[in-house]
Amino acid sequence: MYLERLEIQGFKSFAAKTVLDFLPPKDGLFSITGVVGPNGAGKSNITDAIRWVMGETSMKNVRAKKNEDVIFNGSESKGSLSAAEVTMTLDNASGDTGLDFPEIVITRRLYRTGESEYLVNNNLVRLIDIHLLLARAKFAEGAYSIVSQGMIDRLLTVTPAERKDFFDEACGIKEHQIKQHQAALKLARTEENIKQAETLLAEVEPRLKILHKQVKKLDQRHDVEARLLGTQEQYYYTIYHRNKIEIDAIKSNLTVVETRYRATFAELENIQTELSELARGSSRQEVFDELQVRYQEAIRAKNEVERELVIIEGQMQTQYSQSGQQNIGWLEGKVTELKQNEDRLTAQASAAAAEVRRREEAAETAKKQSENLGVEATQIRLKISRLQGELMKDQSEQSYRELSGLTAVKAVLEARNKFGKVHGLVAELGDVPEEYRLALEVAAGSHLSSIVVENEEVARLAISYLRENRFGVATFLPLNKIQPRPNYSDGESLLGQSGMFGKAIDLIKFDDKFDAIFSMIFGDTLVVTDLKAAERLGIGRARMVTLEGDLVERCGIMRGGWRNKRNALGFSSKISLSSQDRLAELQQAIVLETHNMADIERQIEQAKSKLVDLTIEAKTSAHQATATQSEFEANKRELARLEHELKLVKASPEEYGEQLTALAEKKEDFEKQKGARAKAAAKIAAEIEQYNRKEEEKKQRVFSLQVSMQKKQDEVNRILSERNDWRVETAKLETKQEDLAQEVLNDMKVSIHSLTERVATPVDAGQLESLAKEIENLKYQLSLIGGIDEEVVEEYGATKEKYDFLTSQLADLGKATGDLQKMIEELDELMKKRRSVAFKKIRKDFSRYFAILFDGGNADLEEIYGEPPVEEIVLPDGTIVPAEEQTAEGGEAPKRKNEKILTGIEVIANPPGKKVKYLNMLSGGERTLTSIALISAILFHNPSPFVVLDEVEAALDEANTLRFVKILSELSTHCQFIVVTHNRVTMHAAGSLYGVVMGADGVSKLLSVTMADAPQYAEAMTVDKTA
Repeated sequence: MYLERLEIQGFKSFAAKTVLDFLPPKDGLFSITGVVGPNGAGKSNITDAIRWVMGETSMKNVRAKKNEDVIFNGSESKGSLSAAEVTMTLDNASGDTGLDFPEIVITRRLYRTGESEYLVNNNLVRLIDIHLLLARAKFAEGAYSIVSQGMIDRLLTVTPAERKDFFDEACGIKEHQIKQHQAALKLARTEENIKQAETLLAEVEPRLKILHKQVKKLDQRHDVEARLLGTQEQYYYTIYHRNKIEIDAIKSNLTVVETRYRATFAELENIQTELSELARGSSRQEVFDELQVRYQEAIRAKNEVERELVIIEGQMQTQYSQSGQQNIGWLEGKVTELKQNEDRLTAQASAAAAEVRRREEAAETAKKQSENLGVEATQIRLKISRLQGELMKDQSEQSYRELSGLTAVKAVLEARNKFGKVHGLVAELGDVPEEYRLALEVAAGSHLSSIVVENEEVARLAISYLRENRFGVATFLPLNKIQPRPNYSDGESLLGQSGMFGKAIDLIKFDDKFDAIFSMIFGDTLVVTDLKAAERLGIGRARMVTLEGDLVERCGIMRGGWRNKRNALGFSSKISLSSQDRLAELQQAIVLETHNMADIERQIEQAKSKLVDLTIEAKTSAHQATATQSEFEANKRELARLEHELKLVKASPEEYGEQLTALAEKKEDFEKQKGARAKAAAKIAAEIEQYNRKEEEKKQRVFSLQVSMQKKQDEVNRILSERNDWRVETAKLETKQEDLAQEVLNDMKVSIHSLTERVATPVDAGQLESLAKEIENLKYQLSLIGGIDEEVVEEYGATKEKYDFLTSQLADLGKATGDLQKMIEELDELMKKRRSVAFKKIRKDFSRYFAILFDGGNADLEEIYGEPPVEEIVLPDGTIVPAEEQTAEGGEAPKRKNEKILTGIEVIANPPGKKVKYLNMLSGGERTLTSIALISAILFHNPSPFVVLDEVEAALDEANTLRFVKILSELSTHCQFIVVTHNRVTMHAAGSLYGVVMGADGVSKLLSVTMADAPQYAEAMTVDKTA
């Protein structure tokens, strides 16, 4: 391996990119590369660049104070740069680095921001990776790979311990030392981790024991709870099952009773239907009227015929009378009688007409009464319908409250004295004009049902009350916490414009102490006429609500449409605290009005029946009046006839003969008519008699039906009473079931129906008492065990997991400690062997090279052994524990192994003719030659791929320089040398030269120098150096 190429850009005085190419070995010999140039030109900056790219971290070793000092800082004519970069290309054909690449390109960059990068073959790596790579390639960081003039003198002036570190690198154990150091750091961190793990374990273990006991106790509690649950399931299910059997039996009886009720009620309805049919008088009255008319007509016709016969017989008798004048008195008496009958019939007709009017008026009165009762019935029906509507509305509102969460609000308002000062709902605290009500309710939204309280403590107590009793959720607004909403819109500029009513908060009347509440709810909301007005004013400029309930948010969101105001909670709404009482009152009112309706319907039926009777009586009286009138007309005709006959009687006898014949014929005809009319009247009389007989039978049937109806009504009442009794029993048992379900829910936190799914069969009734005692006993055991948080299991699991983890970690850390200690011991043993072998060879070669350089004399190396030092420890958190502060357990100093270790290397140098006791007694040239001899011995034993020598021979004269150059030539067989020098002898020995000069811009430049020009450069540099 050797250095092929070096690229420098922005590093110190090398602002521009500068490239140094180095010659490869020829015939197994490396040529020496010389770097020459006047003082201050920047030659040593090349040495610093090589040292820097190889991972040097001490700015002192690259002649800088801070990192950014290595970046070109500019000059009078050239500006500063932002970064420094050095790239070193190594030939890796030998594979000494362990990387399978023909070339290794190492790059280091530093930015003025402080960021830095390390790259190997353009791949980002860590600094430690660079160190390990170079250590495997036998580069000695900070030792003999790069040797400056100051280091030559320092090699002899350092302490033996520091010189030992130099020899360790020379022995080729640097890589192992790095690994050992890393292992030691890991060991220290591992031991610290063990201490921390043991500390944590000491904290966790007692807690784990406590938690283990609690978990066992919890398991015991779970066992008792499981037994209690099973016992409760048997106990409650048995009670539930027995109640259910009773309920099913009662419901079966109810079914029988219902069947009887429906059958009996159907019979009752049939009776009522038949009675209604019998009560209908229209068709029967028409039949009766027709019979009466026919009978009266037949009687009238018969009477007329009889009267005619009487008249004819009288006429014939008169004709047969000898004197003819004897019947005049009878006729005159008969006329007088008929006139008297006429007066009597006139009076009877008047009385009959009055009776007809009276009965018609009574019928009209009954009709009006029936109509009034019908109106009253209609009003009652309307009232029942209204009450039913209110009942449905209240039930709907109650359901709405339960669904909308107002149940929780109601619960808080009912128990408001338990919490402190509860002012009420927002809806109750504000008064709004009717025309703005919908708009303001939409703007307020769900806040209308929020409860305003005095402070947060009242809200906390109320929330706890709702949670404990499972009443639901309510929103609370504490007066001492609510802040008014800030005004972020330009609503003020919109006031007074067309379609604008003003701010919502200004349209509400409320107590001043609630100002923050209403300000928080409404803020800068504006009330406008409609969406067109909102659009005209500018959607997004402010929060606006229309009279129709459409809402426009300031962010642009628009919400609106049809709104169902039914069941809505609005301003001035009151939450009813007795809704159940209200429902009961409405139901009772409906029952009462239903009874009134039944009473009115009975009165209507009675009025209708009375109206039928009065109508029949009125028609009968009318028929009688008609008959009287007919009789009056007949009497009148008879009177006219007799008066005519009287007139005839007073006529001459000759006229009677003709009349007698006519009267005989007429009499015969009337005799026939009389028989026919008598038969017709008898027939009609028979029909009337049959009709009356049927009517009597109907009356008897009505009476019988009324008796049956009363019996059926009594039976229905008995059935209803029995049904109500069964229903009461059912309600009691169902209430017991509900109470039992609630008890199960409270006691077991499950529904009663889930028990029916889990429990197959109930126990015997005799076992219920023992189950109850077992439940009490198990509950007592639970009280003795006490309450244990279920989270203890999770905590125990986490703690156990932590304990197991720490135990496992301790085991792993213990094993890692053993492995690291073993590794350190193995590395230590390996380094001892290598150090021992190398030391012997270096010691021998040091003596040889010393004799070459001094042309005699003797030199030696001596090992110094002592107690192993206690090194500082770097903890995982970065804390450094100095050696003097380290203590073992119990506060004692850390124990050391009872053995001596190599602690230093001592150099012994005796030039020819001298015996030197201390190295500082040597002259400057002698110290330089001694150091060169030591470095040469090291390079001969463990050559570095390349070595940079920066003016190390500056203190030597020409003769000693020749010896120095001779040794370089010898070592060039297996080591590449880059020499920064002013010495002409050294230049002459170089195979290639690079000249470094600095221009007027303060930037170092590189010149290639031929071997022919080297003496001139050397002369110039000598003059420069002398000056």
